[in-house]
Amino acid sequence: MIGLIIDIIIIYMFSQSVARGQLTFNLRKKGYLFYNLLCVYLVYSFLSIFISYHHVVIIIMLILFYVISLTMYYVHEFRGTNVNFSDILSLNTAKEVASGYKYKIKPIFVINLLFIIEEYIRRTNILKFLFNIRHISDLWTKNGTTDLILKLRVNFVPLVMFLIVYFVLRYKIMNGRYDYSLSAGENEGYLYNFFSSIPIFYKKEKSSDETHISLKVEDFDKISDNIEGIERPHIIVIMNESFGIAQHKVKTNAEVTPYYDNLHDVTKGNLYVNTFGGGTANTEFEFLTGMSIGNYSYPVMPYNNFVKSDKYSLARYFKRLNYKTLAMHPYTATNYHRDEVYKRFGFDELLFYDDFTYKGTVREFVSDEAFYKEVIYQYESRKDSDRLFMFGITMQNHSGYQNFDGMEIEAEVNIKEGKESLDSYLSLMKISDTALKTLIDYFENEKEHVIILFFGDHNASFGTEINKMVYGDSLNYECNDQYQTPLFIYDNKVKMDSFIEATSANFLSLELLDKAKLPYDEFHKELKKVYDKYNVYNYHKRKSRADGTLSYIPYDDYMKIEAEYLERL
Repeated sequence: MIGLIIDIIIIYMFSQSVARGQLTFNLRKKGYLFYNLLCVYLVYSFLSIFISYHHVVIIIMLILFYVISLTMYYVHEFRGTNVNFSDILSLNTAKEVASGYKYKIKPIFVINLLFIIEEYIRRTNILKFLFNIRHISDLWTKNGTTDLILKLRVNFVPLVMFLIVYFVLRYKIMNGRYDYSLSAGENEGYLYNFFSSIPIFYKKEKSSDETHISLKVEDFDKISDNIEGIERPHIIVIMNESFGIAQHKVKTNAEVTPYYDNLHDVTKGNLYVNTFGGGTANTEFEFLTGMSIGNYSYPVMPYNNFVKSDKYSLARYFKRLNYKTLAMHPYTATNYHRDEVYKRFGFDELLFYDDFTYKGTVREFVSDEAFYKEVIYQYESRKDSDRLFMFGITMQNHSGYQNFDGMEIEAEVNIKEGKESLDSYLSLMKISDTALKTLIDYFENEKEHVIILFFGDHNASFGTEINKMVYGDSLNYECNDQYQTPLFIYDNKVKMDSFIEATSANFLSLELLDKAKLPYDEFHKELKKVYDKYNVYNYHKRKSRADGTLSYIPYDDYMKIEAEYLERL
């Protein structure tokens, strides 16, 4: 028993240090060490149900946790948040962008790998096997008994222990709330944070039922107001990859986004999103459907999990107003299953990288300048025959900032090294800002009435330490800025001068329809009732219009709000 406890502690320390990238085991939240050890033991007891040999189980776990922890480290460095269970369903998407990152080898990785090899040699007597092939039966040993083939058998005691630990963890996780902060791994442990994202630890009726996150088309099949005679401006929505607020958090030797910062006669605002450093499709989902994934107490990726049939969306709303609907993304069609999801959302036409006429690049991604040229080209080819609703997602500013060559801006940040990723991102933002000017300048002189909604999908991640410096490092969500991005609404016929203090992606369509003076359908009428009570509604923050407070809401109150939100919809 003592040997098992020591092995469990070693595996935890081993995993935490690899995931953190340095030799450290302390957690900022008291009591969570115990729950991390339970997570390790849960895996041990599960394997022990079928494998009788302790040494074999430990070797398997060392290898398994090394791979998992290494993945946690790189994901945390590149995206800024910990690995969660929904990421497993996005492996194909991850593979598509993996080549754009620079993978650093930390000393702790080598040390722990050598430790695994040493343990493998010690526990399997592998040296004897290498020198004498005839002793292959000694590869796995237990008390002098040899057994090369591990027979599957159910062991009763590990099964009982697995069930006990599972229900203890389930109770703890179900009555807590997933930690999305930049320091989640340091706060409560990387292993516990990952386990707390797995759906099996939650009640199905409040977390796994897709009915409250994907609305049926027939439920909102009409726009009740009289639409005869209403003006229908062309609508162009640009969701700009990683267009965030970092440039306003550090001192630089040059203005990074001078055009955006000085853009007048528009409605600007602060958008609160549910993702950081990645997960573009979640912001996209919330905007197009009006549904908040904040209804979930654990991470989800709706494009992977729930959109399996035709669903209500903003595209279907515009189609009922006789708009031609077009979705554009200068990347692969299968990325986040967009080729399937967009069709289920009712878009008339889809344009992916192979369909683009303009493909100029910055790094390996289509530039914002090329993307805007494509927007103008598609608009020009359709404007005379159709009213257009165009929804486009850019790619230029996608993460992988360590591999950016040329045109860097030297950022005067308060660190002595590791600035490369931040400098590169700021450079990309400056290029993006210049391209934005060309887009607005074109439509400034356009005779047709055009409204442009522009917003960032999430903030960029630059690595653990720089993230803390830029966005803050508090245990409380409301004290950090990593989930806030800029937005503006531009009208080429109507000058606007207003500011949206705070809204979230699921409410953004309401702001768009209001500025375009377009009628609500039945869904947006119900959504407006929620918006009248809460400016912001997502995982991390709620803002009540009653008291104007923008803050994190404790889990019990959060569940009450969730029930009210779903009842409305």
